Amino acid sequence: MTDSHDAAPASPVAAPPDDRDPATWPAAALDALQAIIDRSRVSAGAAVRDTFDRSERQLSAAEFAAFWNATRMKAMATVGDESAPHIAPVHAEFVAGRLRTTIYENALRRRDLRHNPQVALTTWGAHGAAAIVYGSAREVPGSLRDTRPGASGRPRRTVTLEIDVTRIYAMGPRES
Repeated sequence: MTDSHDAAPASPVAAPPDDRDPATWPAAALDALQAIIDRSRVSAGAAVRDTFDRSERQLSAAEFAAFWNATRMKAMATVGDESAPHIAPVHAEFVAGRLRTTIYENALRRRDLRHNPQVALTTWGAHGAAAIVYGSAREVPGSLRDTRPGASGRPRRTVTLEIDVTRIYAMGPRES
């Protein structure tokens, strides 16, 4: 019998595990991500190219999605109505080629997205692996759902966001 503390955390996005595995995605989904990665590499500024454009550390779309989905926490940034940046940890996953995340119903970022849907997310892993994703977020209709209580003990609710990805910068780990 498994203790509840040992159970794997639930995915923030209700989807079968296979939908999170890029090896099961249709070729068109991987091709679309690869096109974004390639386009981003070509149009990147000098500092980003100097950091991410290392041939020995470049990731294919499938490798990028597997890395992204394997890292539990991401940082998501939004812009407030007075141009103030807001950043918070989120769980974000590619599901069948689409980037999804959840945020709390009363999160400041939710209000930000009503004024400006642009977001940036980043994550990192061992030995210098890193990724930055830019896009435009929108709420998935009908996705508001109850979630576990917060520190106050009061019930909370989350809403699912789907992010139309516009740029991806990613690199795999340094070789040992």
